[in-house]
Amino acid sequence: MSSSAVIPVRLGSYGYPIVIGHDHLAALPRWLSRLSVGCDLVVVTNPKVWKRGGRLLEKTLRSAGFSPSIFRIADTERSKSWGCVGRLLGRLAVFDRSGRRLCLVAFGGGVVGDVVGLVAALYRRGVPYVQVPTTLLAQVDSSIGGKTAVDLPQGKNLAGVFYQPRLVFIDTQWLRGLPRRQLASGLAEVIKCGIIGDPRLFRFVERRYASLLAGDVAALRWVIACAARLKAEVVSRDERETRGYRTCLNLGHTIAHALEAATRYDGRYTHGEAVAIGVSAAARLACVLGVCYPSLAHRIDALLQAVGLPIAARRLSPLAVTRALAHDKKARAGRLRWVLPTRVGHVVVTPDVTPAMVRGVLRERIRP
Repeated sequence: MSSSAVIPVRLGSYGYPIVIGHDHLAALPRWLSRLSVGCDLVVVTNPKVWKRGGRLLEKTLRSAGFSPSIFRIADTERSKSWGCVGRLLGRLAVFDRSGRRLCLVAFGGGVVGDVVGLVAALYRRGVPYVQVPTTLLAQVDSSIGGKTAVDLPQGKNLAGVFYQPRLVFIDTQWLRGLPRRQLASGLAEVIKCGIIGDPRLFRFVERRYASLLAGDVAALRWVIACAARLKAEVVSRDERETRGYRTCLNLGHTIAHALEAATRYDGRYTHGEAVAIGVSAAARLACVLGVCYPSLAHRIDALLQAVGLPIAARRLSPLAVTRALAHDKKARAGRLRWVLPTRVGHVVVTPDVTPAMVRGVLRERIRP
């Protein structure tokens, strides 16, 4: 067991901690008790995660006096749907009764976290929930910030609300045995964070990507803490993306979400892989627009490829991706706002990218 690092997300009169450690599951009940979230826990997970660590989690909670009930959803992006949300709400209503103090626990990756956050926001107009993310991508990104959503056929994350967790409890023990592809997927979000605002983090991944992909615990804890700290700072300054500051976190996501919608969430690309393609395309657009040097785009592409991430999509129509871009949530007055890198550690948000520029880059990055 190791000591934990605690990063606060400060949101005016309230907030929550991000607790990061390795093999420190025994500390979770103490944090839950400190937050007074109630003893009637509903753990939502998926079969793969439950098989890897569910019994240990349940035993830890029960031995501390909690009464966890276990709900499972499928391990697929298609679980981010109204059908899945409706089924979970119905099960909660059956489970709930007078005197219960419900708290939902999202035990899994980004899909589980998104669905649980939305269900927690909707049931009884809001019940507490905590995030216990088990993938690198969820630990560095999706579990933090309170964005909860499901997908629609027209686009990703189009139906959702901002609803913050009471706690994000990160344990790198869950990364043991995670497939290399999933580690690489998470590193796409880490690299994104480095480009946005942490040059030291970007350089660390350049030097240590082999160790990270090999599961080096110390290296993983360091990048998780850096990414979590950056996201906590951004979210604290702009919780609901109304001040323009949080938009920077969408680097690479404009094309990534369109790519996922165009593939109908069929799994050919993980979210991190789609983000990698989107980040590469954003760097290329920045060059076309004249806000960065080509050397930056080459450096970004080199790191993404070294990690094992794609910078182009295959077996897909550029037109399908273009159509999906029309449903992007960041559009204002019919114009997309693009997050573009200018140097490692700095990005700009601009609507000045023309449709012709986008089509040109998509022809380079999306190949039938």
